[in-house]
Amino acid sequence: MREIPIDEIKQIQLDIVVKIDEFCRKNGIEYFLDGGTGIGAARHKGYIPWDDDIDISMTRPNYERFIHSFGGYDKNLSVYAPELDWHYYATYANVCDNRTILFEGANGHCGQEIGVKVDVFPIDGTTENYNYSVRRHKFLQIVTNIMSRKRRDLSIVWRTNKWNFCTCLFVRTIFCCIPYTALQKLVHRIAMKYPFETSSYAYDVVNPVYKRPVHCRRETYEEYIDVPFEGHTLMTIKNYDTYLTDLFGDYMKLPPVEQRVGHHGFTAYWKD
Repeated sequence: MREIPIDEIKQIQLDIVVKIDEFCRKNGIEYFLDGGTGIGAARHKGYIPWDDDIDISMTRPNYERFIHSFGGYDKNLSVYAPELDWHYYATYANVCDNRTILFEGANGHCGQEIGVKVDVFPIDGTTENYNYSVRRHKFLQIVTNIMSRKRRDLSIVWRTNKWNFCTCLFVRTIFCCIPYTALQKLVHRIAMKYPFETSSYAYDVVNPVYKRPVHCRRETYEEYIDVPFEGHTLMTIKNYDTYLTDLFGDYMKLPPVEQRVGHHGFTAYWKD
C-alpha cells in the first residue's frame, strides 16, 4: 500500500464533500460546514491551513434522509452510521472513500475498515432549559469516553501512554458486560428524546467534544447560504457568525503559532 501525503488526503476529503454537496442539492437536503471547517470557510475561504479534516452537520431530518439515500450515489464512496449498523465505531456518520484505508493511531474502529472520510453530524432537539442540556452533555461525555476506551487498540496505547493503558483496561473490566452496541443505542435514544421538528432549541447532541453544548434556537438551522471553500461553492447556515462565535469566541483571530498544528494524528493509504 502507498501512503497518502496530507495534501492528497485533503484533496480526497474535498472531493468527498463536493460529491455530498452535489447530492444534497439534487435532493433538497441541507447541510452546513461545522467546527474548524466552518472557521476555515469564514476566515480562509477553505481549509484552515494547518487543519486536516472536514466536518459538516445536518438537522436530524436532513441527516436521516442523507444516510439512508446517499449509498450508491458514487461508486468510490460509502456512507457509514450507527443508525445503519449499531456496531459502527462513531456516534455519527462518515462518508468514506472506499479506495483508501485510514488508521487513526490507537483510536480503533471496532474492527471495521474505513477510508479517508468526511464527518457528518446530526443536530438534535433539546429543551429551552440550558442547564438540562449541560447535564445531558456531561452524561454523554462520560458515555462516549467509555466507548472510546472500549474500542482503543491496547497494544498501541501500551507503547505510547501507560496511564491511558491502565484507564482503558479499567474501563473495559468495569463495563465488560455492556456491549458496544448497547452504548450506541443509549446515545441515540438520548439524542432522539426531543424531536428536532418540535423543539425550541437544538445542538450536536451525539458528539459532546466541546466543553459545553452550543444551545442554539432551532431557527438557527433553518436558513442556508452558499460560501466559497477551496474554489468550490458549499453550503452553511446563514447565521454562521453567531453560531461560530458561541462555539469558539473570536474565531476570526488567529491562534498562537504553537497551536497551529493538525490534531487528528492519522495516516492513510491507497489500497493495492
